[in-house]
Amino acid sequence: MKFGRLAVAASEGAILAHAVKRPGLALKKGEVVSADHIAALSAAGVEAIIAAKLETDDVPENSAARGLAERLAGPDIGLERPFTGRCNLLAEVAGLVLIDADAIDRINAADEAITVATLMPFR
Repeated sequence: MKFGRLAVAASEGAILAHAVKRPGLALKKGEVVSADHIAALSAAGVEAIIAAKLETDDVPENSAARGLAERLAGPDIGLERPFTGRCNLLAEVAGLVLIDADAIDRINAADEAITVATLMPFR
């Protein structure tokens, strides 16, 4: 992945790292820059954005978040639609949450770009 300051004119297909707000223009973090976005950014006088461009072997962050969430979900756990590299898991029935803290610690230690946050056990 290439990450950093990117000329708006060369940003099609890049993923916004920060929201861009100007009068009449609001792009959210995580949006994929389209030709229409480039036109709107240029019209608003924005010359550069902070964004990521995926390389051929990169996994999009929402796909990675969804894949991890699917592996963590147990019975009666639903997944929300992933956004900005985050996928929330929600209980579909009332009860207590049981957490394998050691497993969560191992996942979080795998790479600084991965974070799993949970409720405390027995909540």
